[in-house]
Amino acid sequence: MNRWVAPIGASRTGAAHRRAGRPCQDAVLCRELRGLDGQPVMVMAVADGHGGRRYRRSEVGSRLACETALAAVQGALAARALDGGEEGWSRWLERDLPEAIQRGWLEAVAAHWQSDPGEGRFESLLYGSTLGLVVMTPRWWGHTGLGDWDLVRVEADGPARLLEEENEPTALGEATCSLCQPRAASLFARRAGLHPLEGGTGDFALVLCTDGIRKSCATDGDFLTLAAWLARGDGEADPEVAGSLSAALDRISREGSGDDVTVAVGRVWSPGGGPPPSPPPPPVAGVALAPPAAPCPPVPEAPHPRQRRPAIGGAVAIGLALAGVGWSWLALNWPRVPPTLPAAPGSPGLRAARLEVERLCGQPAAIPLELRRRRELFVALRQGRQDPAPLKAAAAADPLAALIAADLPAVDQGGGKPPAAQPAAAEPRRPLRALGACPALLKALDRQWAVAPAAPTP
Repeated sequence: MNRWVAPIGASRTGAAHRRAGRPCQDAVLCRELRGLDGQPVMVMAVADGHGGRRYRRSEVGSRLACETALAAVQGALAARALDGGEEGWSRWLERDLPEAIQRGWLEAVAAHWQSDPGEGRFESLLYGSTLGLVVMTPRWWGHTGLGDWDLVRVEADGPARLLEEENEPTALGEATCSLCQPRAASLFARRAGLHPLEGGTGDFALVLCTDGIRKSCATDGDFLTLAAWLARGDGEADPEVAGSLSAALDRISREGSGDDVTVAVGRVWSPGGGPPPSPPPPPVAGVALAPPAAPCPPVPEAPHPRQRRPAIGGAVAIGLALAGVGWSWLALNWPRVPPTLPAAPGSPGLRAARLEVERLCGQPAAIPLELRRRRELFVALRQGRQDPAPLKAAAAADPLAALIAADLPAVDQGGGKPPAAQPAAAEPRRPLRALGACPALLKALDRQWAVAPAAPTP
């Protein structure tokens, strides 16, 4: 028996893009398909065009990415039975489906260019886009894709867990994988997975979104809280609820990253159950706008750099009833941290710093995720392209960036050895030790400093 509720999705032009008169470069497509034996299969896809002059048709590329993905899924469903074995479908998600998607997408963008040629010569680069795809069947559900999309699972009793994010080794800093890369299909396997839908599986929701949602949150904890609200707030797929979802996305972008924002929600429910009533829209704390997305240079067979800066400013909060905690530490200021010790004991700066360290160390499993999303900041600080003082002075806007900047003297001021190569005597100089930093936080920081390349030798 099928337990999936028809998925619902929405895509909205980012606030920064509206002000600049730019189109929405995101796309979303949710549809109920049918297998060879007539069984229903729910599919949802999201895509994020790169934007910018080099990718000036990426809003078309993202739409074609979603359409091509659903067409490829439909083609496979028409050719084989769903009960043909999960191992075969798992290989399909990793290899066969990606090859069909990239082949179809390249044909689609070439056809679009022929029907509406522009200046210069045709390049698939002009249509560059990411793609995230989830396929939900009565027996299993799976995901695949490439680029900087996120997938969150939200249990019916509340916990939210990040299942998928871009963690491409070659996507250092502001980079993402793209359908316009020559061998993009080979990159899908890293983001592919199949999950059996057992009879005793409890109710849960899947939240698939482009990076504009996560960039609007100051921390990964805030992002998971926001995803949980979106999962509970979709209700049934009707126009009124879809309008509420669109309004929520407008607010997230307006008070968050300013980037385009797109989300799709699929839900599985027990027979006789039913989706809970939709809660009111979430209150979004004041989150300063981040600069709009920037494109990346065309590097063959390598991820194309693309802006995905975490939004500065306050976190996205969902209210005490859903979030369970408040983020009062956002209102505190942290003075500039000297090279060896933090500010004077008892000052508001020290209190704010300790609260941030306590928050991070209270969820050690999430620390590597949060730091990996700031890799470009580690690189800029280590290479001397970013002055740490302004970051420490602006801790109220971005406390995590301020902590990273305060840790820089423990490494070097650009171009020195990473922490692992330093003598043990250098450790007492580390400001975060004076703030009570846990070993998990220090180890994760060491890891990021170690992989951050030093400034090139003149």
